[in-house]
Amino acid sequence: MKSWLGRLDWTARTARAGLVLTLMAAGAGSIGPIASGSATAQSKKPAPTPTSLQCVAVVTEASFASVGYDHLVHVTNNCKRRVACTVTTSVNPEAASVDLAPGDSRTLVTWRGSPAREFTAEAKCLEK
Repeated sequence: MKSWLGRLDWTARTARAGLVLTLMAAGAGSIGPIASGSATAQSKKPAPTPTSLQCVAVVTEASFASVGYDHLVHVTNNCKRRVACTVTTSVNPEAASVDLAPGDSRTLVTWRGSPAREFTAEAKCLEK
């Protein structure tokens, strides 16, 4: 007859394996940038924009989801001409591109389910 401690150990191992599989499945969907029209605001911080275009506003946001933080970058074109921007973050160096008309705003999801709640974004924008 097994002791109750032996059954507890089996339950803990099964739960741990289930958690690992859940995190692996969640991480598989977090690769690559995804463009989105809107996002829920949680904590928005202005990000420095290392570009000569002072009329492009870039704001970062880490929105908590079920398995971690979704990293959102809000890009707004306040210029009089169309702009093309490439955005990278400290967590995801893979560039995401966005093309904005004057007055347009777009939200880029650069990472889903990240354990990091803070990140920085770098946007390089050119007028068209």
